[in-house]
Amino acid sequence: MVIGIPKEIMHGEGRVSAIPETVSLLKSEGFDVLVENTAGEGALFSDADYAAAGATMIADVEELYAKSDIILKVKEPQFNEAKGKHEVDMMHEGQYLITFIHPASPVNHEMVKNMLKRV
Repeated sequence: MVIGIPKEIMHGEGRVSAIPETVSLLKSEGFDVLVENTAGEGALFSDADYAAAGATMIADVEELYAKSDIILKVKEPQFNEAKGKHEVDMMHEGQYLITFIHPASPVNHEMVKNMLKRV
């Protein structure tokens, strides 16, 4: 099972969904962990910290989404300006997303509907 940790793209969000210690624990339980380059910078964790914990560092977030069975995020999926697409559109059928979604918020209604199409 592969767990993907993408960099948070919401403006001002410095948190990361897994720290190197968490990656080490996940690896010890048999998971493969992919971490997007610079995902931990805002939380003061370097790519070298993640690699030392056993993560595979990934430069392209689309590759991370394509290879992951589970995505861990802090914030709900957002539109990725650099890729020109929404994070939901990078997800694939059968993939799990563990995050805060706030489905009742009107700004998230369309995103939740799009997620349902991928189930």
